[in-house]
Amino acid sequence: MTGSVNEAPADGQAATHLLDAVTLPCGAEIDSLLEQVADGRAADRDAHQRDCVHCQAAITEFTALWAPVTETAAMPVPAPPGLTAAVMSQVRVLIRDVWYTLQTTEDGVIRIAARILATLARDSARMIPGVRVALGRSTYSTTEARTERATFQHRHPDAAVGVLGRTAVVDLAVAVTYGDPVHEIARDIQQYVIAALRDHIGLKTVAVNVIVDDVLIDEDQ
Repeated sequence: MTGSVNEAPADGQAATHLLDAVTLPCGAEIDSLLEQVADGRAADRDAHQRDCVHCQAAITEFTALWAPVTETAAMPVPAPPGLTAAVMSQVRVLIRDVWYTLQTTEDGVIRIAARILATLARDSARMIPGVRVALGRSTYSTTEARTERATFQHRHPDAAVGVLGRTAVVDLAVAVTYGDPVHEIARDIQQYVIAALRDHIGLKTVAVNVIVDDVLIDEDQ
């Protein structure tokens, strides 16, 4: 990390090397993503990050976790001792299994598999009038090949979901009925799926990317 946080050097140095060699399913290094957020560059996403559901979920979750450090760093007074270490401790818990959500309650920990989110997202999308087919999908670009392989090799071949903590990013590919307003259907899918994942999974932050791949006439049913 850079010296943008007003804390004791020992604490910051410990944080810098805390997550070495830990990666997301797409191969992105957790430490690099966290450094990107800590340096205030969360919005400066490269080509991989712009299309990768795993990186998008991680950056969003890390941004929320790092917010207290960022806010304190902007103040004229030093940050409380141990603040960075406390945040990093939360990060360590988050990344124990990047295929599961994480919610900590007073009664314990709740983890929900990404494949369950994928199933709920697809089923919710199919509830929208005009949607004929809904599948989870990763991008097919060369840059994202590793993300696709990681996703498809998991337990649910149609899952295109990145999760971390209480954040999820979902890719959905759909086919709609010919003649229906495609952009309105896509927007309805986003709103309905986001609401379903928040209500049924307990997520805080959800992004749904809808790719309309085909239109079907009634005879194709």
